[in-house]
Amino acid sequence: MKKFFASALGLTLLVCLAACNIIRNPAVQEYTPGHGNIKGNVDTADFYERDARFEIGATKNGYAVFKSPYDAYTALTENYSSGLELIRSEFNLEPVTRSNYEMYLKYGMQVTTGSAEAQEQARFVSSFFDIYENSFE
Repeated sequence: MKKFFASALGLTLLVCLAACNIIRNPAVQEYTPGHGNIKGNVDTADFYERDARFEIGATKNGYAVFKSPYDAYTALTENYSSGLELIRSEFNLEPVTRSNYEMYLKYGMQVTTGSAEAQEQARFVSSFFDIYENSFE
């Protein structure tokens, strides 16, 4: 009986966590600046060249989003750890998660310490989260 309740509680927690990270604005069209209702001028080729998991599409309203935001987030944490750590340490932030990225978006462009490579990564982190957040608004 205890195992049943523990399993039920665990399953309930997983469902709640999944509900908190629902993609509200999925990519439904290609992102081509200047065409149709596309907003902004994101260099999609630059993102894709950095990692294929950074593939960008557009919402029905024309905003840039990652076609697979969860895969893109994983690629960011795997490939841009120096930039993430620089932002975290310079601005005394909690480690980044899928739900607390707002400060990393804000501060990535403002770093003044660290190596040139870490600073470039931090700037990319801000650019990344500028697109990433569109999926969840």
